Amino acid sequence: MKWVKRLFHPLIAFIAIQLVWGVIVLFWISWFLDSNREFRNLALRYRPELVNKGLDWTALLGGLILLLVVLAGIYLLFIYWKRQYDLYRQQKNIISQVTHELKSPLASIQLHLETIRLRPLPPEKTEQFLDIMLDDVERLNHLISNLLMAAKLEQKYRAPQRRPIDFSAFLTAYLERKRMNLPEGSCLSLNIEDNIVVSCNPEEMETAFRNLFENATLYSPASPEIEITLRRAGKRCSLTFRDKGKGIESEHLKKIFRMFYRVRSHGENIRGTGLGLYIVKSIITAHGGKIRVTSEGIGKGSTFHISLPLSEKS
Repeated sequence: MKWVKRLFHPLIAFIAIQLVWGVIVLFWISWFLDSNREFRNLALRYRPELVNKGLDWTALLGGLILLLVVLAGIYLLFIYWKRQYDLYRQQKNIISQVTHELKSPLASIQLHLETIRLRPLPPEKTEQFLDIMLDDVERLNHLISNLLMAAKLEQKYRAPQRRPIDFSAFLTAYLERKRMNLPEGSCLSLNIEDNIVVSCNPEEMETAFRNLFENATLYSPASPEIEITLRRAGKRCSLTFRDKGKGIESEHLKKIFRMFYRVRSHGENIRGTGLGLYIVKSIITAHGGKIRVTSEGIGKGSTFHISLPLSEKS
């Protein structure tokens, strides 16, 4: 019965309606011309002085306008349905992604706890299990923080009070903490100009850094190479996150900051919910900044360019 469902698919119905509309227009024009010809012949026979020399297009024009209004209404209904259908599919994907992201670390924590409970383990193995479980807890915390932040942003959430901070020291301290968690063989290169002061909310800015850093590591090889640069640029500062990962095709560059948008490649199953970069852009924009991404293509990495206004104390 799949062919029946396809037959009644709204897109098929929309095309069918357009065909019917076209046929109706042709019949309307044909009927109008025939009727006009008959009335003209009758008038010429009995009251020739009342016959206009030209063709009266008023009725035809009125009918065509009415049909165009009907067509516009059908088109608007189709656009509305398409948006609702896309939203429905997006919600299904979101539920599936979030469920998977929540269950995976929970299952890992449960497995390791059950293993520890079943039998005594060597101290080094226990330490390894604890590290894995702490990583899973951090992953859960990150996901929940992103979900809460996305909900606040959707409700037109206003950022808490900002204050001038030493942005250079703040960024360096955060990245040095992250350096310790990188896999062996990774390379984190920092080129940060000193004494750059930015007025921001540190908690929100750290959330933006965390999502950018995680994005760079997720879409890079096993040992990522990340280069981060911070420098002054007039009355603003320029911050770049550059990686040598998978890269982004040009068609996705303007879309990746959309809520729940994810770049999917065939055969890949990279974890994530599609919230991270949406949150990053929202936070940067709320701080009076701008963000864009560039990439030379697949396999050539990507670079996130951020511009933020300097504090008056800078």
